[in-house]
Amino acid sequence: MARQPTGEPPSTPRARPATSIDVARLAGVSRATVSHVLNGQIERFSEDTVERVRGAAAELGYVRSAAGRALVMGRSDFIIVVVPYATFIRLQDVIEVISADIEELGFTMVVHFDVARGRGTASNRLQHMVETMRPAGVVDLGGLSLADREAITESGCPVLPRRLPSAVNRWIGTLQVRHLHSRGHTEIAYAFLADARDDPYGRGRASAVAAFCEAEGLAPPSRVHVPIEPEGARRVLRELVQARGWPVGIACYNDKVALALVFAAKGLGLAVPADVAVVGVEGADIGQVVSPRLTTVASDVADSVRPFRAALASAYGGRSAADDAAPPLDDAFFLLLGETT
Repeated sequence: MARQPTGEPPSTPRARPATSIDVARLAGVSRATVSHVLNGQIERFSEDTVERVRGAAAELGYVRSAAGRALVMGRSDFIIVVVPYATFIRLQDVIEVISADIEELGFTMVVHFDVARGRGTASNRLQHMVETMRPAGVVDLGGLSLADREAITESGCPVLPRRLPSAVNRWIGTLQVRHLHSRGHTEIAYAFLADARDDPYGRGRASAVAAFCEAEGLAPPSRVHVPIEPEGARRVLRELVQARGWPVGIACYNDKVALALVFAAKGLGLAVPADVAVVGVEGADIGQVVSPRLTTVASDVADSVRPFRAALASAYGGRSAADDAAPPLDDAFFLLLGETT
């Protein structure tokens, strides 16, 4: 039976993507010349040849192969940003700032989320990415172990910044506990988020809290893990005050943990901040519109990631060192006073 017309024009086959052979044919040069010119190796070619190749590529909409660039140049145009397997309320803001810098330097950002695994073990998945993508560099937001860093560096790929980015978390923990102690608190606790994810940020902050307590002759801080649900948060706080008494000052992993403890205290009939004082981290908007208003460690995102931006500029060019110099930590991170301490 003959096929009936549908009233719609017949679909046309999709045109195949342009290849380097197409560019070479249109420009009247060899394929090798196209490869060299489009990879920036133009010293041996005349200005007319370079313009013809680039013009042909633009006219055909030719997109270079990342794998081909990596083979020619020894690296690709990718920079991998490694994000710890941890909760981070302002992650999108941080990624946007770093992404803009990476694009300005002429690279493409690839975000790699670290996964939960044993501490001190290298990530096979990340190592595979480095070996196959041949990135220009890896930016570590605090998710790489020493084993990761050593393995990546040995493969010839730079890890930025070159030192472990742990000073920031130590400073945040110190800000929290120092403020609690200035309010007269001698019973101190650190509250992690109860979560299956490995938390390198929280570990660094908790270690700073413990170091401060030791230096001040205080008892070692308790460590608790707070679920973000009412009954679980009340249970954790109840057990904490039974063990330490009150008043107790609690440095919290983030604002969500701090808010969970504020409402848990209310449910247990404990006054905030007289019986339970809490300090959060990240300066989330929600913490500033509730009552009592949350005391927290806040930051300017651009300033807080300035060490990573400085490392990128130093390694690949871009803005001057003065523009990207990392500000003092007490300028980048500051205590936002509320009503919970």
